[in-house]
Amino acid sequence: MLRFPEEILLLIFNNERGDFVPPRAHSLDIILAGAVLMDLAMEDRIDTNIQRLILINPASVGDDLLDPTLADIAQSTAGHDISYWLTQTAKRSEEIRQKALARLVERGILESEDNGLFSLSSSVSRSRRYPTRDGSTVEEVQTRIMRVLFSGDIPDPHDIMLISLTAASGAFGVILSREELAEVQERIELVQQLDMIGRSVAKALQDFEYPAPSAPPRSFQEIPHARGWSLVGNAFAMAGDIRAFFAKQYVELGPIFRVRAFNRRFTVLAGPKANRFMAHMGKTYLRSYEFWRDFNPEVGAMRSLISMDSIDHLRLRKVQVAGYSRKRIGSQLAEAVSIARGEIAAWPQNQAITAQYTFQRIIVEQLGVIITGVSSREYIDDLIVFVETLMATRLTHHYPKLMMNRPRVKRARKRVHELYLKVLAAHEPAKRRNKRPDMIDDLLELHRTDPQFLSEKDLKISVLGPFIAGLDTAASICAFMLYELLKNPDLLVRMTAEADAFFGDGTPTAERLKQLDVTHRIAMETLRMYPVAPAQTRMVANSFEFEGYEIPAGEWVIVGTSVPHCLPEYFPDPERFDIERYTTQRAEHRKSGVYAPFGMGVHRCLGGGFAEVLIAITLATIAYETELALDPPGYKLKINNVPTPHPKNSFKFRMVRRRQ
Repeated sequence: MLRFPEEILLLIFNNERGDFVPPRAHSLDIILAGAVLMDLAMEDRIDTNIQRLILINPASVGDDLLDPTLADIAQSTAGHDISYWLTQTAKRSEEIRQKALARLVERGILESEDNGLFSLSSSVSRSRRYPTRDGSTVEEVQTRIMRVLFSGDIPDPHDIMLISLTAASGAFGVILSREELAEVQERIELVQQLDMIGRSVAKALQDFEYPAPSAPPRSFQEIPHARGWSLVGNAFAMAGDIRAFFAKQYVELGPIFRVRAFNRRFTVLAGPKANRFMAHMGKTYLRSYEFWRDFNPEVGAMRSLISMDSIDHLRLRKVQVAGYSRKRIGSQLAEAVSIARGEIAAWPQNQAITAQYTFQRIIVEQLGVIITGVSSREYIDDLIVFVETLMATRLTHHYPKLMMNRPRVKRARKRVHELYLKVLAAHEPAKRRNKRPDMIDDLLELHRTDPQFLSEKDLKISVLGPFIAGLDTAASICAFMLYELLKNPDLLVRMTAEADAFFGDGTPTAERLKQLDVTHRIAMETLRMYPVAPAQTRMVANSFEFEGYEIPAGEWVIVGTSVPHCLPEYFPDPERFDIERYTTQRAEHRKSGVYAPFGMGVHRCLGGGFAEVLIAITLATIAYETELALDPPGYKLKINNVPTPHPKNSFKFRMVRRRQ
């Protein structure tokens, strides 16, 4: 059987949204706490009476979901009631949630998508049964509980306690319609009377009142301000290394502060708590549309995936998730390597090569061919000019809007449209016979079946997405990673030996990617030190409170997702490039909310997993094929932060020799 925290998560899981819908009656924190206490009761470790919770057996259960709470209860010398232990256990709810989800993924019940969302595995969706560790299957929880409620079946003790927990938390209001709930309410109340401890925990959960804050919330006007210039405010600091600037303010002012860029004011949320808020509550309180609305018309769209919110965003995202997944790149590793080798073959020996532009050529070609089947090689310069100008004028506002009217930008816009038409032509039905549908086919099918949802005007930006996605993200990370390798010869030697073994064993496959352990950890540390999306800007859709401050609807918010990357309490000696952070022993990135190279929340980078694999395989190919050096030797990296952080063109390398 599953543990109660796992079953509660499955009961409130919404497969359409790919997320968990907590009941209105309680936060998920306190529900998971109640689930842990019920599991301890089922294991005969605790009991309860009216006044207090009673420890029966302090022996470890051997389950890291339950043992921390059991240890706390065993160490306590005072007699506390259930409400006290609900509060104490709720403090580790994020840990409980993550461990429960990891188990569900490991058992093949849920599939974790690279965007941070989940979906029921196809086998569970079809059979309505869960796989077990011994190879058998058990009936899924929702089907089982519905049969108990809508029939006269006698439930076993486990299901009695689960029904009590579900009812007390208000979760039946998520699972059932109002009419269905009314129909089975009497049955629920009857089942609740069948177990003493289940009834006790459920009553404590129903009666639970959240502790009053120790001090009244401070008003919005009291949010501390970052010091800046009278006219420009913090504009220059934010235009530079925004991650370092936000980290400095976090240390001085705390996890919430205000900044100003000329006449624009922003509230900044930073630190692990801000990241967890973004991950779990951002979809309720924050909106992406306002930040991206000026971007859409420049590509002829009314809306795009990145500017959509709520269920529409999730619907369009699910259509594209397979195209940008680890599985997709894993099935096309040979193609990715071939494209990288083709570019390497054209490199001159002992001549300076600009790193950023080189990786833009490689990465955009890989993304285009693998996801759409169409080469972008002849359009790369146009894509760079159009996309970077568009982002700098319409998103980051580093350039005036008139820059979009320059002749070179207008020509680039036309050429990008030509690439769009080329992709559409390659996906005409006659040309796709006997071919496995790809992401473009899925988008065209969605447009055909629901043209109101995905209109012809909005189709273009989704089709061009693969060519745009890597320009200032994966390409920049590859360039940053190469710089660190050339600056740290010992790392380069280790990675080259790993690449030699990897390619020496034959054709690269997804199953053998684990052999690139050093390469992967170098990529992860690069992503920590050089996040290409260091913060996320949103509009507040619904007022909320964060760390004692009220944030009103209509306020601009920036979530400094990469701030924890700089904090020594999470990453000791954070300015040092150290790939040992990601070993099993240290696992510094595993702490909740501290590692967010691809952003957080429902708008987390759709292709994060794809990018990790692509970056690793591309750099491994380069290490296997060539011997490189900085040009000039001893070059110190300079970063251009417009429109997003990337190495300046002064970062160059030269090919000393070809190794293969």
